[in-house]
Order: sequence, then structure tokens, then C-alpha cells
Amino acid sequence: MWVIALTISSSVVGMTLLTPALPLIQNELSASSSAVQLLLTSYLATLAIGQLIYGTVSDLIGRRPILVFGAALYCVGGIVASLASTIEWLTFLRIIQGLGAAACLSMGRAIVNDCFERTDAAKNMSTIQMLQAIVPGLSLALGGIIAEFMGWQGAMVIMSILGLSVFIIAITMIKETHTDKASHINLGAIGAAYNTVLKNPVFVFFAVTSAMQVGMFFSMNAFLPYQYARLGFSTMEFGLWFSLTPLCYVIGNSLNRLYFISLGIERAAMIGCALTLVSVISLFTTQFLGMTHPLSLALPCCLFGFSNGMVIANATMGAISAAGVHGGTGTGIAGSWQMALSGIAGSGIISLGGDQNFQLATSILILMSLTALFSIHWIYRHR
Repeated sequence: MWVIALTISSSVVGMTLLTPALPLIQNELSASSSAVQLLLTSYLATLAIGQLIYGTVSDLIGRRPILVFGAALYCVGGIVASLASTIEWLTFLRIIQGLGAAACLSMGRAIVNDCFERTDAAKNMSTIQMLQAIVPGLSLALGGIIAEFMGWQGAMVIMSILGLSVFIIAITMIKETHTDKASHINLGAIGAAYNTVLKNPVFVFFAVTSAMQVGMFFSMNAFLPYQYARLGFSTMEFGLWFSLTPLCYVIGNSLNRLYFISLGIERAAMIGCALTLVSVISLFTTQFLGMTHPLSLALPCCLFGFSNGMVIANATMGAISAAGVHGGTGTGIAGSWQMALSGIAGSGIISLGGDQNFQLATSILILMSLTALFSIHWIYRHR
């Protein structure tokens, strides 16, 4: 599981390690702020699209070849990106990196689904999710140090080393876990796989649940800093208070593995979705009442992080297991929806004015939470 956790976490490192170096890239490559932001947006978009492709192809040719290919692509993309002299060339290479990271992310989840019955798969995914909650914070801190002493090129080199590590691990340690492979790629079979999975309501509702929960977290990252600023708190204070959210996410995943999952993944996820709804309603209420202490924001976010720890691993593995023999396709679709909704929800809230109107932003979160709760309740009733 630690090997798979490293494989999956490489995609997160690719997104967060570069963030502190963005101002350096803007200065050195004489780029606009929007062009520099595209380095993150293009990576996230490719991460979403790539999973759709890799998941289905892996059902036909196996998980290991896709993982080896993706790790190699991630490694080579980082090496060449460190030599980029224009923002356009760097953006293109970030797309290449994103394609490699998508393979690592989707195949890691597919391998877990191959190796374990769904309850045990959800337990092990909780362990992986705990590591994924820690990795972004460490990557941001390490990225700042690397940018200070090695420049933005140093971040690319570190990503290449990580990609090379995953490549070596895939070659030497990971065996093929999907034995029912096709002799060749058949486009008709790919279309049939998508059709079968997307017609399965259990898969769709599980995938919607996980996508809504992930999307809400990334949306909070987009608009919460503005509310802390309106209340008179610095960027550093926002970072410290909001860091409690992933900490509570780790606690939620840990308790999910040890206790909640014994209730069944549907019931555990439904309880988590109900607590999520309470947390986002609390966010709306505390600020509507004019509370100004940072705990009025931090405590609801802590409850949100904890409840997310009860939902995401269970809903993700529930979706993948519901896809049956098309587990790779299910992995790709579920992961793609998570990434896509994260980008759409965050940018959508800001474009609608959520950075200026906190009640509007939290109202959208309440609608997303209700959608997740409705979806998982349908599954619970038809379990």
C-alpha cells in the first residue's frame, strides 16, 4: 500500500511542488500572471482527461504497462521542462507531465480495486488518502525551499526524480493485477465499456458523491482566503487556521479505517455526507450572524475535513467496485469527474462573485453537499 500511495501521490506533488515557484517563472520567462496560472490549470485539466483514457485502456491491456508508461512520461516531462526557455514550451511540457501523472493516479486506484474486496479496498484507500492529505502541505513547504535555492527548475528536477522512482518501482515491484486482458485494443470495446459503466446508477451516484466532496474542498481553497482577509487576518493566519482542515481529514480517514467502515461503506459515506452538510450550513450561518473570530470559520472547516475523510475513500472505491469487470474504466471516470468538478466549481464560484459574497459561495457548497447526500442516500436505499 505504501508503494501504491507513492504512485498516487506523485500526481499531487506535480501540482503543489511548483506553486511557490510561480512568481520566479513569471519573472524569468517574462510571462503574464494568467499564462503562469495556466501551468496549474493545464496540469489539472490533463489529469482529468488522461484518466478517462488510461482507465479504459488498462481494462484491455493491463494496469502495469500503463503505469510504466505514465511514470516514464512524468519523468521525461520534468527533465525537459527544467530546460524550457519560454512559457509556451513550459506549458506544453506541463501537459505531458499531467498525462503521466494521470496514469499513476488512475492505475494506483485500479490496482487497489483489483487486489482487495471492496470493504478492504476502501480501508486501504483510506490509508492512501491520509498520505495524500499530508503530501500537499509538505510539497508546498519543500517547494518554497527548492525555489529559494534551486529556482523553479529545481522543482522540475525533483518531479523527474519522483517519476523515475515510480518507474523503477513499477518495473521491479509491481506485478500485473488485471488478468482478463484483451489481445489488442478494440475501439468498439472501449465504447461499450463506457456505455456499460455510465448506465450503472450505483456507479454514477457513488462517483457523483466523491466528485462533489472533492470539489467542495478545492472550492474552499478558492474563496475562503478572501473571507479571512475581510475579517482582518493575514495570509499566514489563514494558512495556519485552514491547515486544520487536512489534519481533521487525516483523522476522519483513520477512524473510517478503524471503525466507520465496519458499518458498511454506504452507511459510513452517508453519515459523512450528512456531517458535511452540517459543516457547510455552519459556515454560512456563522458569517451570516456576523461572527468574526477565526474559529467561526476554522471549526466548520474542521468538521468538513473530518467528514470528507469518511466519504471520499468509501465513495471512490464504491464507484470502482460497482464498475465490475470495467474497473479501470470506472477508475478513470470517477477520478476525472473529481478533477473536473474541482476546477469547474472553484473557478465558477469566483466568476459568480463568491470571492466578494461569502453567502453566495457557501450557498453553492450547500447545494453541492445536498447533491452528494441525495446520491449516497439513493445508494444506501438500494444497497
